[in-house]
Amino acid sequence: MTRKSKLLFVGPLPPPYSGPELSTKQLLESDLRNHYHIIFLNTNVRKDNSKKGRIDFKALISVFKFNFKLFYIIIMKRPHLAYHLVTPTEIGWLGRDIWFILQCKFFGVKNIIHFRGSHFDINFKKFRLLSQKIIKYCCKYVDSAIVQSACLKDQFKGLISNDKINMIPNTVDDVFSSLNRNLLSKKPQVLFFGHLTKAKGYTDVVKVIPNVALKFPNVNFVFCGNIKRGEPGVKYNQYSGERIKYEDPFEVESRILNSKYKGNYLNLGIVTGKQKMQLIEKSWIFILPSYSEGFSRSILESMAAGLPVITTPVGANKDFIINDFNGVIIKPGDISALESNIIKLLSDSSLRNLLSKNGKRTFNKEFREKIIVDKYINLFNFVLNEKNS
Repeated sequence: MTRKSKLLFVGPLPPPYSGPELSTKQLLESDLRNHYHIIFLNTNVRKDNSKKGRIDFKALISVFKFNFKLFYIIIMKRPHLAYHLVTPTEIGWLGRDIWFILQCKFFGVKNIIHFRGSHFDINFKKFRLLSQKIIKYCCKYVDSAIVQSACLKDQFKGLISNDKINMIPNTVDDVFSSLNRNLLSKKPQVLFFGHLTKAKGYTDVVKVIPNVALKFPNVNFVFCGNIKRGEPGVKYNQYSGERIKYEDPFEVESRILNSKYKGNYLNLGIVTGKQKMQLIEKSWIFILPSYSEGFSRSILESMAAGLPVITTPVGANKDFIINDFNGVIIKPGDISALESNIIKLLSDSSLRNLLSKNGKRTFNKEFREKIIVDKYINLFNFVLNEKNS
């Protein structure tokens, strides 16, 4: 029997239940287990999405713990390959990411870094000059890097050579493709999964509720996610490059709850498991008009289930969503287009069915778990073989 190579997998586990955490959990439970002896290092510090991105004593302690644990694992477990999710922030790179790269280099461990977002290139330009130089120096020791879509390869421009950058899309559990979409709610239901922030388009969606409700008085807008002040990780509109004009989501929510349209608004907070599945089965459309994305799991979950999607051409969206074929694309911040397309989809069952059918077809052809996990296995083996050649 061939001995499995040892893979050090560095990433966050849920809670919180956001993209990187859920993707880490899915990969750790996937077919990767049958190909490698996995050593896992959990980088999760915050159990609440609303507290992510804070720089405080707990965060500083976590930096020391991370680097000590990483050093211990490399020395004692002797992994052959290390995989790590890097951050979009200056403090994240200086406190954790560069040390992962340097320790791997020093101890002869091949390393792969993975950026799941879409705004590192924008953030990097805002880093202090000394930080930029340090990060650039460390990146020359990266053996391979992963981004989630072809349009995101420029995230590491000037830091990592293009021949070392690989594109591996996101995936979600295949169970979403087996959901029963014949259980539609009798009332029109619009679903939103994500942080309830301006950057995710939450405040834009709340603003269109009154006009949509004039056309569909019994429409339900269902929001699932953490509502929080500030945008610690996302400050720029990826589509236009402009800084996002901040809006307090609590104030926006307060206005709708104090209006005659409060019955059309429902904030369920964080939703997981069976409740999440039921919402996807019963909803008419899914909306995520984000200002910045990497590769949204929520969009993939909806497409896999055949739930029609309205979103924006940010991150990977523009590489796999074709307007009016397998989804609807609008510009970030275009309130008028958001409103008119919600009304259009709620009114047109034939268009919803077309988007549903083509969305499922896209997922099954390109993004099923086996397809994506095989890409990881092929890349990991390639880097391992480079080491041994």
